[in-house]
Amino acid sequence: MSRFFYFFLFSYCLVACSQDDAVPKNVLPPKKMEAVLWDFLLADETADYFVQKDSSVTALTRHAGFYEQLFQIHKITKADFKRSLQFYESHPRLLKPIFDSLQQRSQKYIRNTKPV
Repeated sequence: MSRFFYFFLFSYCLVACSQDDAVPKNVLPPKKMEAVLWDFLLADETADYFVQKDSSVTALTRHAGFYEQLFQIHKITKADFKRSLQFYESHPRLLKPIFDSLQQRSQKYIRNTKPV
């Protein structure tokens, strides 16, 4: 009887731990989330540039416009993005590789960009 209990406990822990890092179907996969976040970072930089150049443009309007375009480009909704971001924020082990990859991408982008 005790062997059955230990086997059951071990199996339960194994399944519970392995599914903790599983990405649900309604959440963007890590590679897509990385691509979306990268584009959001670029959109933020671009929006900030336009706001500095043209004082009649509000930052909120410019950012919101770029975000809507990115949702269309990536074929996702604002709700999809928010749900995915909340999921990854609550699973740091899944979010860290995404941020590490974004950091490497950023460093590569900076190295390959010549100053104007």
